[in-house]
Amino acid sequence: MAALFFLLGIWEHANGNIYSDIVAVYRDRFCSATTCVIGGLPYINNFVEYPPLTGFFMYAMGMLGHLLPYPGRDFIVSYYFYSTLFLLIPTFLLISNLLKIIGLIGIGGKYRRSLIYLVATPSFIFMLLLNWYVIGIFFAVWGLRKFLEGNDSNGTRNRISSGALLGLSAASNLITAVPALGMLIFGTVSWKERASFVFGIVVALLVIYVPLIVLNSFPHSYMNAQHVVVQFDFQFPNLNVISDFLQYQQNWYVEGSWMLVFFSSTNPIRNYIFAGLFIGLSVAIVLKGLKLRKNQVLIQPDRANLVVMTSSLFTFAFLFSSYVCTPQMNLILLPFFVLIPLMTRNYPEFLAFEIVNSLVIVWGFSAPLAFLGINIPTPNQFGSVWTSPIQFLAVLRSFWIGKFLIYDGLFKWKSIRGESI
Repeated sequence: MAALFFLLGIWEHANGNIYSDIVAVYRDRFCSATTCVIGGLPYINNFVEYPPLTGFFMYAMGMLGHLLPYPGRDFIVSYYFYSTLFLLIPTFLLISNLLKIIGLIGIGGKYRRSLIYLVATPSFIFMLLLNWYVIGIFFAVWGLRKFLEGNDSNGTRNRISSGALLGLSAASNLITAVPALGMLIFGTVSWKERASFVFGIVVALLVIYVPLIVLNSFPHSYMNAQHVVVQFDFQFPNLNVISDFLQYQQNWYVEGSWMLVFFSSTNPIRNYIFAGLFIGLSVAIVLKGLKLRKNQVLIQPDRANLVVMTSSLFTFAFLFSSYVCTPQMNLILLPFFVLIPLMTRNYPEFLAFEIVNSLVIVWGFSAPLAFLGINIPTPNQFGSVWTSPIQFLAVLRSFWIGKFLIYDGLFKWKSIRGESI
């Protein structure tokens, strides 16, 4: 079933019926007005608004498109063909790791069908090939699996490797590594374990970023986020690969967040609300987890469930707090809908949530029925929540994430196993 839905997604996007960042961002960062030419390295000669593993994935797929073009197709089609082919790898490894985690946390019988919360969803069909999030999600879920497998009497066994995988997740897409907070706070029982886990994260990030910092320190030309070419003299260390990314993200407008109901898309208060709300929700998650851990005797599956539940709540909290909550970010949540019974008891509600999410892209930025010769009028995509149905749906989805977090998560969470009593 997963293979069929993945092929359906390829077909929908390849025909141009569904908008995709995979094509749009590549054209923006690696193509000139006349042709797509690989003129220099990402992060060294060209700014890319994603962490390095994603940027170099784009670069590698573009190189394959140049060296081994798809017969009878132009370059962009070849680039997209290779991108979808290689994204198939983390997609199916993600499913494999989820199945192993299902066994580790003891929900393999009653809730085995919960895998449909990843595969049989509009996000899997329409959003998986809209962006590169599945790479970071795969590393995060793999890291979670390694972490849970090492959660025995010798608790440090897999801490470094699981931390390294979360570091690779952060180097793919920073948001996908948020589950590391649940692992660090509730999965480690000694300072040695915590140090091992953090050490793995730091080593992975250093392996990715240090070569870029060194190469950037030598004289070179660089096209920044505004498509302006600047010249760097020798400067060590040149940290623009980090500072440019953080500045770009900090200056991004409010997109898909509930904040649009109350503030303009560029109101500077968005950054303060994000930080304050996430810190407050994180404290609430920690207090709830500590209370349940104190009141219940933990056997091995319960320890694993506590880690999974808190990791998921931190992820929901981050997306609800953030002023950027795009539809493709739903992919980050889907593995936790698979793993947590508390979040998956009401499939009709989940499906409605997913449909609302997908409509933002499918209705607002795409032409899904164009292959039938049917062109649906494009609604007002931007503007006020009350004048743009697309903005209204995006905000509704953002509040819905808050509902899953606060009501289904914090209020109804009464058992270590992530179930209400």
